[in-house]
Amino acid sequence: MGITTSPSDYTEINPNYTQGRGFYTNATEVANMLQIPAFSVSTYPTLAQVGNIIKRVEGIVDDKVKRSFRPILTKQEFHSFEYRNSPGYTLYGGYVGFVQLTKMKVRKVVSLQVWNGSNYLEIASAQAGITLQDNFRDLKSIILQLPNSGVSFTMNAENDITNLGNDEFCNTFGIKTTNSEIEALVNEEYPKTSQFTNASAAKELTSSNLSISDFFFAQKDTQDGTTVFFSSLLSGDDGTDCVIKVTTEQSCTANGSSTLTVVDSSKLAVGMEVSGTGISSGTTITSITNPTTIVLSASASAGTNTLTFTSGTGIPTVCSVTPFTDKETHGRLKDYWLLNEEGRIFFLQEYPYHPNNSIIVSYLAGSGRVPSAIHEATTKMVAAEIIRHDDQSILIAETGANISTKEKYDILRNEAMAILKGKADLVYLL
Repeated sequence: MGITTSPSDYTEINPNYTQGRGFYTNATEVANMLQIPAFSVSTYPTLAQVGNIIKRVEGIVDDKVKRSFRPILTKQEFHSFEYRNSPGYTLYGGYVGFVQLTKMKVRKVVSLQVWNGSNYLEIASAQAGITLQDNFRDLKSIILQLPNSGVSFTMNAENDITNLGNDEFCNTFGIKTTNSEIEALVNEEYPKTSQFTNASAAKELTSSNLSISDFFFAQKDTQDGTTVFFSSLLSGDDGTDCVIKVTTEQSCTANGSSTLTVVDSSKLAVGMEVSGTGISSGTTITSITNPTTIVLSASASAGTNTLTFTSGTGIPTVCSVTPFTDKETHGRLKDYWLLNEEGRIFFLQEYPYHPNNSIIVSYLAGSGRVPSAIHEATTKMVAAEIIRHDDQSILIAETGANISTKEKYDILRNEAMAILKGKADLVYLL
């Protein structure tokens, strides 16, 4: 069934739960439903508390109808593979087998990995990667840049837990813990490492009013956790033009020439860009003379300074980097093809060698429209929750002339659940 739109669709531009604006409804609509004054910072519940209720109810709605009407990123969903046809059937656009994703209305397959007998092979997305090495704590930052020299998101490392910001990743512990921190920062989620770092909130990273999680998705490799892969959320292979860079810092002494004395040249490489006080823009390392001496492409002002070294290929003994490359081989006559509406992936030329848990999928789902029925059901459920928590009838007045708050709650919730029951998706497996 094709996507349809209606003038009665609910559309919220720039949802913000702290301001009472969700994807499916908002605090103003809820107040109107309850026939009460608008929510604010001084009401009970407050505007932000109503926003939290909206967020919870939207999750309930998604679970009830078995799909989402807002962008939902599903991370590393495992599937087993079952052969349905012989490989020869793929010649004219058939398929060897398929998997049914948990969610329908797929917007983009962010990552699709198939087991080839020794490792998982990525066959979707524009993807980059970073692998940490023994001296990983010398890594200063990871930079992800949008195409055409666009906005850059800089993820800074921090080795002091007491000074760790939610826009930084902690590298105090081991490689795998550090990679978990990087993963949480890119995805702007509550870190799994919080018991070590004392994090109390989800990580956030913005640049030019843009959020990193709107453009990139990160996941650790499933084998040993030493590598983090960064997938672009841009359509198709547009993310191929994204850029990844890494930086490190050293205390350096310049003598007014192109020769520079450094702490340890083994962690530097020819071609690295050098920046800092007394360094001209675009200066790079042209040669490495000995363990403490390097030569630059331009003279540096005399003095001692901490300089930053930037690379797009990695830092020796610190990390290796794989630039963004197009992994996607999507199409009716290519490795796989997708029925977005049904959330079904068909495999043609690249498929697992073993059936059990042989496919790992991360994908962005959500129909992109909120039907009026979903808006109404969400508004009624939020209103019902507010009534349920209004124990002292402070917000919702109760008089002998009106139905009781208990009856109001029952009516609103029952009507909402009846709507959601009629909107639930059914999945048919062929």
